[in-house]
Amino acid sequence: MLKAENLHYVYKSGLIKIAKKTAVDGVNLEIFPGETVAIVGESGCGKSTLAKMLVQQLDPVSGEVFFDGTKLTGMSWKNLRKFMGKIQLIPQNPDDVVDPRWTVERSVAEPLVICGVFSKEEISENVDDLFAEVGLSAEHKTRYPHELSGGELQRVVIARALALKPELLVCDEATSMLDVSVQAFIVTMLKEIQKRRGLSLVFITHDLEAAKAVSDRLLVMYAGEIVEEGKDVFDRPLHPYTRALLDAARYMSLEVVVPEEVGELPDGFSGCSYYRLCREKTDACKEPQKLQNVSGRLVRCWKSK
Repeated sequence: MLKAENLHYVYKSGLIKIAKKTAVDGVNLEIFPGETVAIVGESGCGKSTLAKMLVQQLDPVSGEVFFDGTKLTGMSWKNLRKFMGKIQLIPQNPDDVVDPRWTVERSVAEPLVICGVFSKEEISENVDDLFAEVGLSAEHKTRYPHELSGGELQRVVIARALALKPELLVCDEATSMLDVSVQAFIVTMLKEIQKRRGLSLVFITHDLEAAKAVSDRLLVMYAGEIVEEGKDVFDRPLHPYTRALLDAARYMSLEVVVPEEVGELPDGFSGCSYYRLCREKTDACKEPQKLQNVSGRLVRCWKSK
């Protein structure tokens, strides 16, 4: 279904855009029909930047994204619009999607209006069905965003994302701003919608419990790279960073040390991105580390052989 090949993205800063920070560094990813892939990692590891490249909100510095065999990267907006109904992003912040000046009914209806193939009656019927699907009543339709709770507003965003019958939902920290009880409700609802509609899900989060609950396959990101990928990562972590991440989750929030806080690796350093923090490092870790297949698991660490 969706395939990403060697994606790179670099943020530039400063008045003349000289300072650079690599946010995504050579990510390869494939999503298959009907599966849920969770992508986890601490804040600043590149998860959200990757999500935006997958849905074509950011153009990669290099690399390509394909959907059903068609290359999306570099496609004109006119042609890209044909695919955008099939891939939808559910962002962390509903304010990125809903207009505070509009009723939430209008926000959900907007994609149907833009595509230009539905009558007013059909749009109204579709909106009614979408609200019912996410557990909102007809009374919610005439309300404005500020009149809804966080969980209700996130359900509006999900309803809007479902309007054009997508094949893939990319959920970028879609529950992180909600209370714990509401998070569980939203995750359960997404899984039910997925089963009913036959969707694929990319679930991006720093919440390991949520990732474990929803995923068929788990990807672990650190400093812009995929360092581990597999189906049983939680039960048998192989990369030192994955083990540290799971240990941290047992005792504290995952808002822990990010690369900027430990300093950059030396200029010209081409070894493991986790080298500075790894307690298991050796001189061999100063060499480039590639993802290697270890009993069906992909791991970016020579010691996992």
